[in-house]
Amino acid sequence: MTVFAETNVDVDLRMLRSFRVLRPLKLVSKIPSLQVVLKSIIKAMAPLLQIGLLVLFAIVIFAIIGLEFYSGTLHKTCYSIRNINEIVKEGEQASPCNTDNKSEAPFGAHVCDANISTCMDHWEGPNFGITSFDNIGFAMLTVFQCITMEGWTAILYWTNDALGSTYNWIYFIPLIVLGSFFMLNLVLGVLSGEFAKEREKVENRQSFLKLRRQQQLEHELYCYLNWICKAEEVILAEERTTEEEKKHILEGRKRAEAKKKKLGKSKSTDTEEEEGDDDQDDGFSRSSSTKEKGPCKQFWLAERRFRYWIRKSVKSQKFYWFVIVLVFFNTVCVAVEHYGQPQWLTDFLYFAEFVFLALFMMEMFIKVYALGPRTYFDSSFNRFDCVVISGSIFEVIWSEVKSGSFGLSVLRALRLLRIFKVTKYWKSLRNLVISLLSSMRSIISLLFLLFLFILIFALLGMQLFGGQFNFDYGTPPTNFNTFPIALLTVFQILTGEDWNEVMYQGIESQGGHKKGMIYSLYFIVLVLFGNYTLLNVFLAIAVDNLANAQELSAAEDEEEVEDKQKQAQELEKEIQSLQNPIDGGAPKVEISPPSPNQNFKDGKGGKQSSEEEKKQDEDDDTGPKPMLPYSSMFILSPTNPVRRAAHWVVNLRYFDFFIMVVISLSSIALAAEDPVWEDSPRNEILNYFDYAFTGVFTVEMILKIIDLGIILHPGSYLREFWNIMDAVVVICAAVSFAFDMTGSSAGQNLSTIKSLRVLRVLRPLKTIKRVPKLKAVFDCVVNSLKNVINILIVYILFQFIFAVIAVQLFNGKFFYCSDESKYTEQDCQGQYFVFEEGAMLPEPKRREWQSQSFHYDNVMAAMLTLFAVQTGEGWPQILQNSMAATYEDKGPIQNFRIEMSIFYIVYFIVFPFFFVNIFVALIIITFQEQGEAELQDGEIDKNQKSCIDFTIQARPLERYMPKERNSVKYKIWRIVVSTPFEYFIMGLIVLNTVLLMMKFHRQSDAYKNALKYMNMCFTGMFTVECILKIAAFGVRNFFKDAWNLFDFITVIGSIVDALVIEFGERFSSMPSGGQLGEKKENFINVGFLRLFRAARLIKLLRQGYTIRILLWTFVQSFKALPYVCLLIAMLFFIYAIIGMQVFGNISNDPGTAIDDHNNFQSFFAGLMLLFR
Repeated sequence: MTVFAETNVDVDLRMLRSFRVLRPLKLVSKIPSLQVVLKSIIKAMAPLLQIGLLVLFAIVIFAIIGLEFYSGTLHKTCYSIRNINEIVKEGEQASPCNTDNKSEAPFGAHVCDANISTCMDHWEGPNFGITSFDNIGFAMLTVFQCITMEGWTAILYWTNDALGSTYNWIYFIPLIVLGSFFMLNLVLGVLSGEFAKEREKVENRQSFLKLRRQQQLEHELYCYLNWICKAEEVILAEERTTEEEKKHILEGRKRAEAKKKKLGKSKSTDTEEEEGDDDQDDGFSRSSSTKEKGPCKQFWLAERRFRYWIRKSVKSQKFYWFVIVLVFFNTVCVAVEHYGQPQWLTDFLYFAEFVFLALFMMEMFIKVYALGPRTYFDSSFNRFDCVVISGSIFEVIWSEVKSGSFGLSVLRALRLLRIFKVTKYWKSLRNLVISLLSSMRSIISLLFLLFLFILIFALLGMQLFGGQFNFDYGTPPTNFNTFPIALLTVFQILTGEDWNEVMYQGIESQGGHKKGMIYSLYFIVLVLFGNYTLLNVFLAIAVDNLANAQELSAAEDEEEVEDKQKQAQELEKEIQSLQNPIDGGAPKVEISPPSPNQNFKDGKGGKQSSEEEKKQDEDDDTGPKPMLPYSSMFILSPTNPVRRAAHWVVNLRYFDFFIMVVISLSSIALAAEDPVWEDSPRNEILNYFDYAFTGVFTVEMILKIIDLGIILHPGSYLREFWNIMDAVVVICAAVSFAFDMTGSSAGQNLSTIKSLRVLRVLRPLKTIKRVPKLKAVFDCVVNSLKNVINILIVYILFQFIFAVIAVQLFNGKFFYCSDESKYTEQDCQGQYFVFEEGAMLPEPKRREWQSQSFHYDNVMAAMLTLFAVQTGEGWPQILQNSMAATYEDKGPIQNFRIEMSIFYIVYFIVFPFFFVNIFVALIIITFQEQGEAELQDGEIDKNQKSCIDFTIQARPLERYMPKERNSVKYKIWRIVVSTPFEYFIMGLIVLNTVLLMMKFHRQSDAYKNALKYMNMCFTGMFTVECILKIAAFGVRNFFKDAWNLFDFITVIGSIVDALVIEFGERFSSMPSGGQLGEKKENFINVGFLRLFRAARLIKLLRQGYTIRILLWTFVQSFKALPYVCLLIAMLFFIYAIIGMQVFGNISNDPGTAIDDHNNFQSFFAGLMLLFR
């Protein structure tokens, strides 16, 4: 590289220079704690490569399908009739079009306004022409972008604009579900497993080394003691030793042993006192003892008593709660601060700050005096308190000397961390905090690795793209021009937000889609290794440490149980010893041991009885239920004929099935409603159906109330959650009908009816109770939510702390003028000119002083803004606004304070990288525990059960072989099952795949025909393979194998596809007029048949062993998913209906988020919006 530089040869050295950026990796070998994380990632590389191959395979299949269906479709757009080179936009961007004629356009397609524009095929395409399916490279990049779930909706909407919205979702939804939800989550599974193994290995090694060191010490001590004993024995054995000397030696040995015992005892009591935080003088004991001997003996004794009393007070529960209340009021004072607050509140908060500071200083000094400096500073939380108070004092002094806060005001918010003291008394929360702190080493190592990764890619980005992001509209805020901005750009790509936009700009800066496509590799590698590998290690660490926390809690519970048992046994022995009379004459009376053991036994017994009740309930669900022995509503006894009839109807075999059918029909009716035109004939008809459904549910409720009673006795109707929900839905529907019947159209009544009718969407939830497996999944979700509460408390607290810090930093600084040249509200007056692209004259607009949509003017707005940042959607814009923020009530200046980005980086590490992953980890662990809980009573674990299930369900492999060895059938069979034939077919599939990848947009007719005939050849070869196999195995044996069945369907589909193409072309070329011919071709051409070409690739999956294991895992996870998917579908349905009822009337505007593609105006549109 240096030689090239010196000889002035015209070579682009950027790629060679980029290798220098790998130098920081030398640090990894120097830091041991990094190696657990790094080794787990390296060990995971082999299985990750297999997953990578599977993902690549999926990308190729979807890219080929995209190439077949969408090649060249995104190049049509609306051009102005007046200026044929000017594109007519709707909204911010140009969008593809289908035609100018509405009558010819398919449903959902974009039609140009024929008065001002025409649809022409001259556009390079969206995103500088990079987003397209014109050839296999573009198609694979577009599919990869969709799998990362960034910008995929825009591509879906563009294809809808070009071809209509009827069928495109069939391509994109499976792509997201299979590619993003499943395949890329296999990465997590692999990383999680490897990290756990590596950590366990390190822990085992550490414990082994510790044990070995201990054994060595014990061995040395044993040898030394042996030597001493031998020496003493030698002295005693000597004849010259007198009896007196022997006596002295023995006494000395006895004294040494007594001292040793005493020392051991005192040591143990000292440690107990230290651990129990018992009263100690802590360094003052010597000085106090000398003082007590002085002349002021009484004074020092009084001082000691006073200090003892203060120490007891400081350690008391009352003092603890007093501090917590202080912290709470301090929190309230910090939280009420907001933009535009009245002067009296500012003054009050100013003086309140001094009061709280004084109180916290008093608390600190009292604790230092009571506990002594050494004991006080032993506690990390006390040290933290001291730092916070010192910082606050420094801030107060600084603000008095120099106006304007130094930025240390953020420490006020950090004081809120004192609330974590409550973890001392909350066991499960304490264990969670302990496990999180124990994982800090792994997390810090990972963060360091992440920083190295960002550093390397930022330096590489500067080498490749530095100074290149110069476009007609200026330089975008995400670029590689300076080192800090490059770091931020790489960090943004790492979070996955708008990484595709940066890639488009990078490719465009290097020559556009014709020359710069190779630079897309930089962004792909960054997303794959950063987002999908390194960030998934966070989740792996979270899962691992939460499992440890749960083990800690379980171990503590076991210890408690053991302690209680020991206490009970000791108590029992004492009672027995008291009962045994000294003379032995009185009879022995056995008394059961009291409270601790009894309570424990009762608790255990209660648990067992509750489990038995649960089992009994399950048995009752399966069998006929007996009538409750209580009188229903105080009037209907168990022998009452009306109640017996109601009981018989409710327990009929088909009663639940009938209710399920009615629920399904009512759900379909809800989905069919028209939210836009409320008085439409369809809605009126559905309204009558709704009366019928409500009538059925009312009758069901009345029958169940007659059978079970209302609420007062066990087992009654309203003592079950599902019945309460049923009753609420029925009553609300009846009330809404009552309002409807009055005929009042007042706005208040209308909104009341709407809000009551929304509750009808809860009807599908009634099915959960009636499907046991669905109920099990629902219970699991509820249990995981219970477990999440601990995390949720910590999460809300941290969110609040960050919100308070954000208010301190950005309060009133998110204002801007619509005219970017003005920076104050006083200057933002009057009008200014806006020059629109292609317009002849500038358009005058009024200047407006506005606030950003997301801002930090108060704590609630700050929490909402931070929640938006946490979701990862649109956060770069908030980051840019924060870095551009200048002073209160002043406009923004780009990159005014780049250091403000540190706030967002820390926030991202704490929340999206860590807290969100802990939520996911908790739900994973809960599902695992739920699965294990089912097998708790049995004698086998989960793996053993899986093995038994597999053994029971496994079928022996059947291999067919013709009987007559001399027959033609046997010879064909020998060829068909031979390894060379398998490899030949595999080679054919690979060549066929390459052929399918060779298609591109605007190919010549000769090239197109060559591809067509080659495709026919391959179809012929696969047909011959299919015929040979049928001849060899026979029809019955051939169709027994699922792969053969798949082959047969693929071959038939491919033959039909080839015939349709051939006859379609001939039919369209008949001399009956071009227009008519085109219509005939469209009528005959069945597009979905082209899927069979791509389906041949799937045959490759049966060849690879590891790929088959992954596929098997995939299929197994699908088997476990039906009920989870059903619950998700139910949730989607409920939210779609609520969306239709609440947001269905919002008008579509291309400039906003609610447009023609994205709305709640129909049930299907609502579902698509929710899926997005």
